Amino acid sequence: MPDHPSGRLRPVAVCIVGAGPGGASVLERLLANVPELLGDRPLHVHVVDPYPPGAGRVWRRAQSSLLWANSSAADITLFTDEVSTIEGPIRPGPSLAEWAAARAHELREGRGVAELEPFAAELAACGPTSFPSRPLLSAYLAWFFRTAVEGAPANVRVIVHQTTVVDISDGPRRQRVQLAGRRPPLQVDAVILAQGHLDAEPTPKEREQIRFARRHGLAYIPTGYTADLDLDVLRPGEPVLVRGIGLAFVDLMVRLSHGRGGTFERDAAGVLRYRASGREPLLLAASRRGVPYRSKTGYPWTGERPPLPRHFTVEAARAAVDVWPLIGKELAGAHYHRLFTAHRERTTMEWAEFDAEFAAAADPSELVARAVPDPADRFDRALLDRPVQGRPFADQEALQEWMHAHIEADLTRRHDPAYSQDLAVIHALLSVYGVVLRLQDAGDPVPDPARLLGFFSYLASGPPGPRLEELLALARAGVIRFLGEDVEIVGDDEVGDWRASSPSLPGVRVHARALVEARLPDPSLERTRDALLRRLAARGEAGTDSAGRLNSRPGDRRVLDVHGAAHPSRFAVGHGVAGGAGSAGFSRPRFDAPAFRVNDALVRSVLNHLRDIAPAADRALDRPELVTGATR
Repeated sequence: MPDHPSGRLRPVAVCIVGAGPGGASVLERLLANVPELLGDRPLHVHVVDPYPPGAGRVWRRAQSSLLWANSSAADITLFTDEVSTIEGPIRPGPSLAEWAAARAHELREGRGVAELEPFAAELAACGPTSFPSRPLLSAYLAWFFRTAVEGAPANVRVIVHQTTVVDISDGPRRQRVQLAGRRPPLQVDAVILAQGHLDAEPTPKEREQIRFARRHGLAYIPTGYTADLDLDVLRPGEPVLVRGIGLAFVDLMVRLSHGRGGTFERDAAGVLRYRASGREPLLLAASRRGVPYRSKTGYPWTGERPPLPRHFTVEAARAAVDVWPLIGKELAGAHYHRLFTAHRERTTMEWAEFDAEFAAAADPSELVARAVPDPADRFDRALLDRPVQGRPFADQEALQEWMHAHIEADLTRRHDPAYSQDLAVIHALLSVYGVVLRLQDAGDPVPDPARLLGFFSYLASGPPGPRLEELLALARAGVIRFLGEDVEIVGDDEVGDWRASSPSLPGVRVHARALVEARLPDPSLERTRDALLRRLAARGEAGTDSAGRLNSRPGDRRVLDVHGAAHPSRFAVGHGVAGGAGSAGFSRPRFDAPAFRVNDALVRSVLNHLRDIAPAADRALDRPELVTGATR
């Protein structure tokens, strides 16, 4: 490669838009791949986010410690490891649990950094199965970001801009990146969009609810990030319909119980009870399934892992008319592998014999009945997915009693390693999700991905056990009441409030003057509040897939315009981008996280693009005003 006229190569530059866990993971993969793909050519990496680098908005330190991460400390990492199937170099590092143990030791020895002093007690108590507070997770993510930057090759300079990107335009040879509140724009050779979860304007249905609420003087909270919502409109003792009983619901109940002065304590029998402050509203929980997400497991994995993937592979999925039977077989296969290998006493035949028959059977129900005597040990996807099973209840109290028993049974089973086949199913779900991402990367259609994601979230991404136990305590105290499955909520103009009904309670109508949409907004390029994406979409420079997400080309993740043409210098990955969960940030150690694989492939595409740029006599990046900010 020829030298720059000044005697050195002109730097190339890339801008990463978004510095949350996803953007931080993209940065780490970029820096790891530079030596192989870019050599010693100077590289400037601009990272832009108004929130702290590493944590971003969702995991920022400036939020209540009452809010937790939804993964155990041992299951949180941003580091690749020996099982990662990536082309780039492996850069191992500690999980949050391992990092916390090391930081706690340093603090005890008087060698800890001052910024971790406020976390001393939590660090000391943090074990593999602990669920860290979001502020503590923020500290881990910030440390990961700093570690990645400090380990950057000598020819790389990382510049952090704590602001937003408001526009990108094509220059004569480079991309012009306009930052809020500053002139002139950055001049870069490639842009990576990694904004993650974004706010969105209300949907047409939500706008209709907003107008209805205004007409009748009601309280309505559309979809949004629960940590940022104004909940003062929810008055003490007031019935509040809550649509959704997933993770956003759990954050909502925490803010309205702990956050309003309520306390939890155990009675003499060890049962968790809630002592109300009197400031809580009455939460009326409504959803399609009618039940909360399943609890996280409360024990670590031990022993042999199930062989994954086995039935739901890329090749099998491509050949299938309907992928759901294959997915069901993958989950059931992992379930039975664990049952036969870890709980042999509850089966009647050898694993090899069962496995051979199971793999060949179109309907393995007769085989399962012979081999697994206890129905509680059998895999039943339909019952797992819809536990209410359409049954009607005599009255509201009968429904509440059933719900309390259901939640208690789920908590008990998810914390008993005797049922570790349930954890094997979660591992299989992760494998299924990885196969789906491989299909999407190859441009293969995936039937009904929203259904798969919903099932995955419900079964594998539920609340920490302690939070579900608190939900049960709140339900027993009458602060939360359940409305059944397939709840329908409509505005009643005649009465002037919302009315909810469910086939679980025939003839029962529940009225409320407050409604909360307890879920995150769906990704939508059309409705996004992100100024950059709105401008790109308005000019036709960013197109959408059938689900309304930003479209990117499978494989290299180049942004596609409304005509399907790929931009040579713009790349995108993450939650709101077609093609799955690349840039998702942290994942379980030693699980070949799909996000890491996607991020690694993405940055290798970017670096190959940068490598092919001729070293023209352009010194724009040497101008001082373009390299201000926190730097390496």
